[in-house]
Amino acid sequence: MNDFSYLHTDCLELSIYLGCDKFPHGSELRREWEDNKEALLTFMEQVHRGIKGLGTDQQGQPIPHRTV
Repeated sequence: MNDFSYLHTDCLELSIYLGCDKFPHGSELRREWEDNKEALLTFMEQVHRGIKGLGTDQQGQPIPHRTV
């Protein structure tokens, strides 16, 4: 995770590297994609797991200091 983005923009982003070569040659990109496509898509699907929702009262107003 890039500290600057997280601390100064509240943006949660990840940088994922497959090896020591940060900038692989263009001719290697198709093979890297095919070798890692399923794992990356499975990783991205995990964002839909868990409990989601809003903590509101009966009038639809946010409940301050709520704990789930």
